[in-house]
Amino acid sequence: MNTASITLEEAKAFLAENPTVQWIDAFVLDMNGHPRGKRLRRDDLLGVAKGGMMLPGSVFIMDPLGNCIAETGRLWTNGDPDFNFRILAGTLKAIPVDGTRFAQAVIVPEKDDPLDPRYVLRKQVERFKAVGHTPVAAVELEYYITVPGPGGAFTLDTPPGVSREIDIPLTFQFEDLDALQAFNDDIYRVAEFQGLPVDALTQESGPSQFEINLKHSSDVVEAALDGLLLKRAVKAAARAHGLNATFMAKPCHEWPGSGMHIHMSVLDKAGANIFAGEPISPLFRHALGGLRETMGDFMAIWAQTANAYRRYVPESYVSMAAHWGFNNRTVALRIPDQLGPGTRVEHRVAGADANPYLVIAAILAGAAYGMVGKLDPGPDVKGNSEELDTPPLPTVWANALERFERSPVVRDAFGADFQHVFSRLKSTERANFERIVTSLDHLWYASVA
Repeated sequence: MNTASITLEEAKAFLAENPTVQWIDAFVLDMNGHPRGKRLRRDDLLGVAKGGMMLPGSVFIMDPLGNCIAETGRLWTNGDPDFNFRILAGTLKAIPVDGTRFAQAVIVPEKDDPLDPRYVLRKQVERFKAVGHTPVAAVELEYYITVPGPGGAFTLDTPPGVSREIDIPLTFQFEDLDALQAFNDDIYRVAEFQGLPVDALTQESGPSQFEINLKHSSDVVEAALDGLLLKRAVKAAARAHGLNATFMAKPCHEWPGSGMHIHMSVLDKAGANIFAGEPISPLFRHALGGLRETMGDFMAIWAQTANAYRRYVPESYVSMAAHWGFNNRTVALRIPDQLGPGTRVEHRVAGADANPYLVIAAILAGAAYGMVGKLDPGPDVKGNSEELDTPPLPTVWANALERFERSPVVRDAFGADFQHVFSRLKSTERANFERIVTSLDHLWYASVA
């Protein structure tokens, strides 16, 4: 788990090796997983590497539009003070598009902040480490590629050569991959420059929808960061090709949603997978029991936006109840058909727009809760889980937020400060979103009111 700051020597070496880089985006990742920071001139890098850079503490509590939310209690009440941020060692990397004029670096607060999503995840890892366990995780991300409208506006127009038919299944085919191969080459080129452990690229079932997998890592904090940086890599490659990339959970009601699937297992001190068994270990069953019992408590983490809740619809490979099963894609907690050392759970609930730091932290918290309490997950589901009469997850945003705010499991895992501030941040976002009159209001109601 990397917590070291960049050294002056590392910064000097980077400048010497990258003479064309003129600008460096130095950013922290807020509660939404959005980058917030400053664009530094090349000549300013050494000063920041030596002394850090100041940003207000409210940087973590911005809504998706960049508004600081006073309702969180961390804006006017304490004067919104500045905090010093340091460049995280190993994250200063060039972006090989647009003539490699740009680079990026992740910054973290010099002192631990309970509202920092990275810190929240680190605390979960430390709980596992305290009992001699090391969690392992891999992130899978789905996204859409579209053609931007005037001024770069988001549209649902697909790139030339890419099918727009939604009734023709294209999953695991190659036509859209072929049409966008030059763009895909640049994704992998950016990822290689930045040291992201990218794996396979898959054509998904939506028009110009794709999935990229990242390889498993025994440093789950870095695995989460890799997921966040992969989003930037995809978006950078898209801009270079005049395209838009979106990780919205549901960009069109007619199209399949985009999810973030997390594969997770746990190793002991000797490096053995403690989830392995016949077919799985008792500890794994307890972890599954905890993941099932706490899944509703963390629904506001799996679905962090108004749009994310539109993804939960029947027959869409998105489970709306906390089921588990072997090699079954209709359940929320899937055990892939790779047992033994490869035994793991695939957590399939989160939207692609969620923050991987928080998603993995919530998964670890749920698993630990079950392992400590020796919870039983009940029987595995065979066949279609949607046919079972089971209490559903809180797939209405207001209900999910209320459960998150009241949950003692969330409070114990994430801390009371984070629980309160995240709840207020998202409740305000929800209220602001729901008061907006849309074109659908006019279409449905104007003529009959």
